[in-house]
Amino acid sequence: MDCAAAAAAIYRLPEECVAHAIAMTTPGDALSSSAVSPAFRAAADSDAVWDCFLPRDHAAVLTRADDDDCRECSMSKKELFTRLCSRPVLLDGATMSFGLDRRSGAKCWMLSARALSIVWGDDPSCWTWTADLPGSRFPEVAELVDVCWLEITGKLQLSLLTPQTTYAAYLVYAIADDSYGLECNIGILPPKGTVTVVVSGSGTKPTSTAVSTSTENTICLQHMQGEEETAMHRRRQEYVRPRKNYGWKLVREADMDIRCPRRRGDDGWTEVELGEFAVDDEEDGVVEVSLKEVECRRWKRGLIVQGIEIRPKHTN
Repeated sequence: MDCAAAAAAIYRLPEECVAHAIAMTTPGDALSSSAVSPAFRAAADSDAVWDCFLPRDHAAVLTRADDDDCRECSMSKKELFTRLCSRPVLLDGATMSFGLDRRSGAKCWMLSARALSIVWGDDPSCWTWTADLPGSRFPEVAELVDVCWLEITGKLQLSLLTPQTTYAAYLVYAIADDSYGLECNIGILPPKGTVTVVVSGSGTKPTSTAVSTSTENTICLQHMQGEEETAMHRRRQEYVRPRKNYGWKLVREADMDIRCPRRRGDDGWTEVELGEFAVDDEEDGVVEVSLKEVECRRWKRGLIVQGIEIRPKHTN
């Protein structure tokens, strides 16, 4: 059978068969297949296909949505998938958001600053709450006024995440113009990002005791020279500083694993990866993500926290 005959045979397949085949691929493949032919487009756009890409519990999650349109869900399955990828839905009084990863369909969550545990967060001399900041997903953000003990923690149930997925947690923030104490300076201890996963059991393998794993990473919140500063973090540095009539040398070893900030393309805010973790099965437990700078005790000001985002980590 030549190529033309094979193509003609495929086009004669019932739409249900084509839809079933497309549903076995990925959301990206489904979008591409709609351009093959009108027959493929009808199958690729069908609710039968996109219902397979939506999480099984998406309807239950959307009952918590602040937007009435999302709760009523009058959109097609494809429209709903696209909506959740491009504009995450605010839940529980705008304290968190729910969305989907366009490439895999995995669930993405973001905890607002109000949903985080911020040490001294209720003291107006240490932190203030600002409303309606441009680009913020949430109605309120937290702004650091002055502290020497910086500690921010967020928690999320593992059951809310997509199994068989590697996730990364990101602090989403901005730096005020009058900030100080946040830059990565030589000889000053940087903040630490910690991700702790506590698994108490699963649907198939319940455990009598919780199993905890934790990873810690060095974090840089503010660059003074953009990408050049990033490169500096990742090589051995030697500084000679004048002191009266002689100099003294300060050496910092290369830190190849330091997590450096980057500008987000969708909202103009900055993010830095705090760590990553894997969700193996439908596990019962919690992931706890934290940012801490409690050793150096230098005074800090100007960190504007929008929240902590937990989303699938892609290697390319």
